[in-house]
Amino acid sequence: MAQLLPYALFLLCPISMGVMMWMMMRPNRSQQATPPADPRIAELESQVNELRAALHARGVQEPESGKTGG
Repeated sequence: MAQLLPYALFLLCPISMGVMMWMMMRPNRSQQATPPADPRIAELESQVNELRAALHARGVQEPESGKTGG
């Protein structure tokens, strides 16, 4: 049994990292359901939705990511 302890400790690290990664990848439902507290955020989200609708009406394809290079 004492010979298995080093192997168990060796495997503990990758297993714990896998569990932590899994926990971080899970969707956090509590944050998604909460409306934005700041009215400026809601206004900006509304503007983004309006711009997306305008792009869609023009037939312009929306970029894959929300970040712009520059």
